[in-house]
Amino acid sequence: MKMSSAALAAVRSLPLLLCLYIVGLCASIGRPIWIDEFTHFAFAAEPTSRAAWDMFVATADYNQHGQTGIYIMLNYWTLSYLGIDATLLRLPSILSGLFLMASAVMLFRVLGFSILWQTIVVAALAGQHLLMYFVGEARAYIPIPAAAVGLLVYYVARPHYPRSHILLAYGTFAAVFGAVMHPYFAVYWPAVCLVGYVHHRAATGKRFSLSSLFAFANPILVVVGAGLYVLLGVMTWLREQPPFELDPFEWLHRYGPLANFTDYSHAQFLSGHYVIAAGLTGVAVLGLLLLPADKRKDFRAFWAPVLLIVMSLALSLLISLCSYLAQYWVLPRQWVGSVALVAIGVIWLWAEAARIWARHAPWLGLVVCAMAALIVSRQSLGLQRDKLPQLIAYLSEPASPRDAVTCLPPNHLDVSDMPNEARNDAFVALANRNIVCGGQIWPVFREYYSGPPAPQTEQQASTEQTDFQAQ
Repeated sequence: MKMSSAALAAVRSLPLLLCLYIVGLCASIGRPIWIDEFTHFAFAAEPTSRAAWDMFVATADYNQHGQTGIYIMLNYWTLSYLGIDATLLRLPSILSGLFLMASAVMLFRVLGFSILWQTIVVAALAGQHLLMYFVGEARAYIPIPAAAVGLLVYYVARPHYPRSHILLAYGTFAAVFGAVMHPYFAVYWPAVCLVGYVHHRAATGKRFSLSSLFAFANPILVVVGAGLYVLLGVMTWLREQPPFELDPFEWLHRYGPLANFTDYSHAQFLSGHYVIAAGLTGVAVLGLLLLPADKRKDFRAFWAPVLLIVMSLALSLLISLCSYLAQYWVLPRQWVGSVALVAIGVIWLWAEAARIWARHAPWLGLVVCAMAALIVSRQSLGLQRDKLPQLIAYLSEPASPRDAVTCLPPNHLDVSDMPNEARNDAFVALANRNIVCGGQIWPVFREYYSGPPAPQTEQQASTEQTDFQAQ
């Protein structure tokens, strides 16, 4: 019996509804802001966009390392025109999270995978708790994987819809958004382009060539994105940076570099079930080599997802190497782009294997699908177990009193004699008071950047790491 069009549309919308639910859980609705978010919040105290940008450029060398400033300007506009609210401060990250999750679903639809596999890839992303943490953080990390996955959709879908203006707009947005949001995007653009190209060549059987790769990349789009990237870089993060002289592994000592790279980042969605995951991969993928030659002709479909996994891991190592050479901290959050792409690549690999096995026996495809769902379900369900009580607690917390005294903007905050951490705490507490009171952002916050330069704001990095490593 065939499903009605309405019922079919409802079923097709389930993965997207799951995306909305997961992003809603991770959006940190009701959570007070902390110091690293406050460093963005304070710019909204400037009277104009130009003043905010000038302040960012003036402080970029010693306070905003590796930032393009666009995320901060988005924060300025949301707070200035939509209202003083912590959720509005995090809105660019929340929307980026939605774009990331929806793009993963779109990718699997373009690849022709079922609703089940679309749901599994969403669950795998939800199981990457490090990644999901930054959906609810007012910092420019989640835009990196969002733009990378959006651009991957463009390159995979482009050969199927070469004349689609909607797809071109989708890819253009992803490329420009990524190029202006964070320097790390520069290494992910060529990676996802190459994966899309390899997928196309494997699907069509056409030969590889540099000229066809160049045409596939869309040179006009590359020139536009690269131009914006370099222009912003020259104005901000490409300028000479102060010497850091930090211990690169300071924040990795607790669990060790390997555990941080696997259990708490790239492979977090596997819940430590590495043997089971490797077994599934071995049986589902390598097992196809045991089939007769004429029945394993589709083995080349694995090239693209394998390349995506390998390149993503390599890019994380490259980014860490850059931090090491600069004597800066190697931090798990620097890998968020790869964390998303590794999860997508692994599920893509399993889905391709299931599709090939299903051609020989439908039940074999369902077995691979069921095993994949079991492997990723623990961490994705753990996200709900941890985030839902937090969300309920934040929303049920009684509102702070709003009266003429507490909501009277101070003319000055005397923090000149305070150590840096106490100074930061004083500004953050005042900012959360401003958020409760609403109205306009108080001019007193201009003093945060107009005063002496604040040292690094990473002192809470260990606390932040605990949030997603406690799994």
